[in-house]
Amino acid sequence: MGTSPDIDVTFAGDDLVLRLSSAAYLARFSGTSRTHCSSDLRLYFAWCVERHASPLAMNRAEIERFVGWMWEVRRFKPATVARRMAVVTGFYRTCVIDGVLEHSPAEYVRRPRVPNESPH
Repeated sequence: MGTSPDIDVTFAGDDLVLRLSSAAYLARFSGTSRTHCSSDLRLYFAWCVERHASPLAMNRAEIERFVGWMWEVRRFKPATVARRMAVVTGFYRTCVIDGVLEHSPAEYVRRPRVPNESPH
């Protein structure tokens, strides 16, 4: 089984399972939604690689460190952190559905609260 040619998962490196899992998740989206989700996964995977960890071997505490890094180091706004975590959580949910992982390490990760209405 190959990946769709219009889904770029080169950011997933040489790990075939990670590439296929990334493609399966990104296939749910099209256009700019796919572009944004791909960018969010790319950031998360790069963060994992910097820590010499595979995204498929992460645990909840490590993912919470990723949230802290986005918040404290990258200084992302709460809505950005929440959106990026929604992508990471969706990726892991897809991995569970597809039988790649037994459970999602992102399931109980705390996220910043974001108001329902955006400020003007």
